Amino acid sequence: MDSESDGYTAFFQRQYPRVVAMLIAYRGFTPEIAEDAAAEAMTRLLLHWRKVSMPQAWVRTVALRHACLLKGKQQAAVLPDREIVDQRAVDDLAAVELALIAGSAVAALPPRQREVMTLTLVDMTPSEIADVLGCTPEQARGNLAHARRAVSSAIQKEAGDGPDTQRPR
Repeated sequence: MDSESDGYTAFFQRQYPRVVAMLIAYRGFTPEIAEDAAAEAMTRLLLHWRKVSMPQAWVRTVALRHACLLKGKQQAAVLPDREIVDQRAVDDLAAVELALIAGSAVAALPPRQREVMTLTLVDMTPSEIADVLGCTPEQARGNLAHARRAVSSAIQKEAGDGPDTQRPR
């Protein structure tokens, strides 16, 4: 396999279940419609893999539109007043997705920022971090501030809320 098809395969394996879950949990589609729509969106993405700059947003948009067509409506599905799924399952899915995004964002930080962020996540103070890393507390706080901004920006960008996001085509 070449690297391009490896990239699509990895994307498919990671995103297909998330797209199905999004259609069921957040939009109220039946599992059958959600699976069909996600499969159709992934197939269309494969055809346009080289051209799509934001595949996650693109595939979710195509899947939602296709699910609406399958349900017989041209507009986005509105959740009924009743609860579709257990709210804990929806919250768990969102928490897992956020953890994956945050973990990737932390891993992509420069080494010093990654060290400071990791030590902060185990409840160390900037003074304690400075002792461990051999720097001043001010340097530790500065690196932590940069790391937090970078992680926050990465999370917003991945979630589609950031200023760098574009509309999927």
